[in-house]
Amino acid sequence: MNKLNHVLNHIEEYIASSLLIFTSFLVFVQVVFRYQFNYSIYWSEEVARYLIVWFIFIGSSIAVREKAHVSVDAVVTYLPSWLKKIFAILASLISIAFSIMIIIAGWGMIENAMKFNAVSPSMGLPLLYPYLAIPVGSFLMMIRFLQELWINVRDFISSSAEKRG
Repeated sequence: MNKLNHVLNHIEEYIASSLLIFTSFLVFVQVVFRYQFNYSIYWSEEVARYLIVWFIFIGSSIAVREKAHVSVDAVVTYLPSWLKKIFAILASLISIAFSIMIIIAGWGMIENAMKFNAVSPSMGLPLLYPYLAIPVGSFLMMIRFLQELWINVRDFISSSAEKRG
């Protein structure tokens, strides 16, 4: 599992950084062309928008791994340790359920895009490609939440065993 986690970390980071670099470069080139040459690359804004969507969903998975998502812990901070661990398990379960709901909704969007042959306005790109970011990113987040759940359950069990032992 550790090797899989290591590989997944590198893949996520490589894809996210590549998307960010390419998007930044594309926007920079578009600005230069627009203001220096009075020429607009008609497809660049659309591509940048879709790349940012992909970046956000891949980055959200990285944020789960790094525990960088916003959380409200004002009440949990004052709870006893064992209850904090139960809340952590509950939060992981809710997050997994939410990820599954987003995967299903994203897949529905892809099915509709395919059913109606939906394409992007300026490039004519099938919309299933940008929409694919939703279930792919949510699946990656779900994997990270499952890892978090595993750690939380293991911590809860080990702390319970220490109290009994």
